[in-house]
Amino acid sequence: MVSSALKMAVKDVIATLKRLRADHKDDPEYKKLREELPKRWPI
Repeated sequence: MVSSALKMAVKDVIATLKRLRADHKDDPEYKKLREELPKRWPI
């Protein structure tokens, strides 16, 4: 699990992912990378 590999709590990983989404939602590279994740990806 990502949180274990990064030695972070799950809630902290989720908060980081939400912050990245908010900060980079209009970035073409972020959009491209995001499209490669499964549609069911929660964040």
